[in-house]
Amino acid sequence: MSKILKEPLAHFLLAGLALFVLFEIVADDAASYDSKVINVDRDALLTFVQFRTRAFEPKVAGERLDSMSAQELERLIDDYVREEALHREALALGMDKNDYVIKQRMIQSIEFITNGFVTAAVQVSDDDVRAYYEANRQDYYVQPYVTFTHVFFSSENRSRDDALALASDKLDELNANNVVFSDAPRHGERFPYFVNYVERDPDFVRSHFGARMAEAVFALEPSDTRWFGPFESPYGAHLVMIPRKAEGRYPELAEIETAIRQDLERELIREQNDRAIQAIVDTYDVRRSFDASTGETR
Repeated sequence: MSKILKEPLAHFLLAGLALFVLFEIVADDAASYDSKVINVDRDALLTFVQFRTRAFEPKVAGERLDSMSAQELERLIDDYVREEALHREALALGMDKNDYVIKQRMIQSIEFITNGFVTAAVQVSDDDVRAYYEANRQDYYVQPYVTFTHVFFSSENRSRDDALALASDKLDELNANNVVFSDAPRHGERFPYFVNYVERDPDFVRSHFGARMAEAVFALEPSDTRWFGPFESPYGAHLVMIPRKAEGRYPELAEIETAIRQDLERELIREQNDRAIQAIVDTYDVRRSFDASTGETR
């Protein structure tokens, strides 16, 4: 992963933040010069678009602005003017002082900016994707699954042996009459869950039928012409037709390359974002007078 940026990203980010803060100071000074004048220019709209999309990417914002129709641009300007007017009124009322909600919004703004810088900086090569897949192969394991239907006989109001006997008799009837998958609901009794189970993994089947029956079902060889059983669950006796089964497997990289690339990019962005924010934190002199181990002030 040689293309992953480390310390230079933090320096680049801090420089970007400094320019952003300077821009905000200049903008605030201009606003204070005549607080009742709202200037709508390209720079103001570009900044507005970036905050609205939660991505500090001037080039992308510029392309988005240029692609807008006249109607869309008018709507954007109206939204900008509305927000700017309400923001100034809130400042005039001193609502930015000691307001935790405002504080959180400002923190989110800085996080949006750092995320924009980091997203633009992270690049993933094909070699990175292959290495990530090999290191996290277990996360992409595809569980085995089965598709089956069943005919059920309850043991709630009869003995276990009676339920099994009814199922055994029905098994002969189903196979003798070549009863097909879709006709299963016409036979047996109502089951608390489903009649048909399509591409269900072992955990799901186990949750409805118990461990013993789930194991037995997954051990069957698929057939769309034959019924198997009877099998026992905590609810009674079952006959099963299983036309399809797939073994668990690790997919080839080519099958899921797009998903792996996205997962890797998300992980790198998160890691680099944490590193960039820590770089900001590290510029401060933190003096602790509170002992976390005792909960007391020192």
